[in-house]
Amino acid sequence: MSSEDEDIDLNDEVASQVDTITDDGGDIVDMDDPLPSARNSPATSPVQLDADTRQTDLKINSELLSCASYDCVPLVAAIHPYPVFSLAATRNYKWILTGCEDGYIRKWDFFTSMNGKTSLAQALRHQHVESVVYTGVLSSWWENNEQSEDVPGESKLSAAYSLALHSEALWALQGCENGSINLVTVRHDEGKCHHVLRKHTAPVSVLMITPDETGVISGSWDKSVYEWDLNQGAIIRSYDGHSSQLSSAEYQPIYTPEDVDYTWDKKNPNIFLTTSVDGGCFIWDKREKDPRKLPLPNGTPPWCLSACWSADGTKIYVGRRNGTVDEYDYASQKRIRSFRMPANSGPVYSVKSMPNGKQIVCASNDNIRLWDTSIDSAFTIGSEMSDSKLIKTTSTIPFTILPGHHGGAVSQMSINPTCKYMVTASGNRGWEGASTNVCLFYDILPVS
Repeated sequence: MSSEDEDIDLNDEVASQVDTITDDGGDIVDMDDPLPSARNSPATSPVQLDADTRQTDLKINSELLSCASYDCVPLVAAIHPYPVFSLAATRNYKWILTGCEDGYIRKWDFFTSMNGKTSLAQALRHQHVESVVYTGVLSSWWENNEQSEDVPGESKLSAAYSLALHSEALWALQGCENGSINLVTVRHDEGKCHHVLRKHTAPVSVLMITPDETGVISGSWDKSVYEWDLNQGAIIRSYDGHSSQLSSAEYQPIYTPEDVDYTWDKKNPNIFLTTSVDGGCFIWDKREKDPRKLPLPNGTPPWCLSACWSADGTKIYVGRRNGTVDEYDYASQKRIRSFRMPANSGPVYSVKSMPNGKQIVCASNDNIRLWDTSIDSAFTIGSEMSDSKLIKTTSTIPFTILPGHHGGAVSQMSINPTCKYMVTASGNRGWEGASTNVCLFYDILPVS
């Protein structure tokens, strides 16, 4: 299939297609209200159409902003035949896309899965905790093909090293091993490639859609970071400075606690961070030429697969290979402290922050932990000898273990805008580490 023969309007027929979205996941899961009708809305250009006006009610529950902690319970196991390299979701979490090492993109019906439409086979239940009793409902799948630039119509399967999905599943972006990025439709003609973005020369490991959904930030194993205009298919800017393979990217949150319509996932379109495998973490302001670099602590091995912002955008958390998460102050770019996981936990593969501003989710090789950053604990539990007497030493444990994941690399974690659900995916993303080949769907509740 030639990728250069046809163009696509990224927001074509948005108003008419929005009215067709329905919740066919049943009434057990507390899904948000249906999308507001756009039938009577005034005419506007696709680029000017505000994404927030086309969404379900994504206001976050005030209890989730002020709670002391969270209870995260896995209910669904979406089992894959190969390691899961990438993960993406619509804003209302109706659809989940996963990209595997085998070169296939799988589309999961999240709410139908959570409502227990299909039970997990008894033979598979012993591999998971007791709460995981449902299996993921697979809606469809398609191939992630590298489109040949020299021979039209020629293609080959490629592992999906990264994924990005339009907020209402109109289109998706798929990163390939040869450095190309496929733009495919999802709502209609699922998986059909309409255009290929070509510039990277190695696997595309990072894809992050801009807040206005007219562009994308891409990062690759070739150490380059580009910003693309998706309406033109052209590069707007190159962000140079990384000296290793790109591993993650995230826009800075916009913190508006006085806003009655507060949504947790509002983003600053001008400021984002990127990380690379060698431990580099850069903060980019699109209005400036050069990035601000976060210093690597002394004695810390040069390694980072994930970093995230705090809920208010004032701090940054960086996962390290030595089982620590470094906390940085955004304003000064100075390290505040480090959170050290228990011994033998392994590298921290992924980190996410929670909206109450206290907890962060840290995914290590052994488990996923909900870490309370408000507790300043040295975390020492055990006993020691003093004057030939056994003295017990304890300290407050600053984390709880989230059930579900155990013994594998976590490629990505995703938390929905209302902080009601979480999805974790296991896979090594082509680097190192074992995989459990599964995505887990979690239910999140506030804890007083």
